[in-house]
Amino acid sequence: MKSYTSKSAKDNQDNSSVWESFTEYLNSVYFEGASESLDPELISFEYAAYLSSYGN
Repeated sequence: MKSYTSKSAKDNQDNSSVWESFTEYLNSVYFEGASESLDPELISFEYAAYLSSYGN
């Protein structure tokens, strides 16, 4: 199983920091550059799950 670390969205001050943390998470779970390559619907689904898990 692939391991990864991620900053909590609670630790971020603004939405751009949350998005940066999310893209780091996405790249670590899938592959480097995943945030630019994956289907937008999948990214939207993952982002909603990320926010609910690490939420503001």
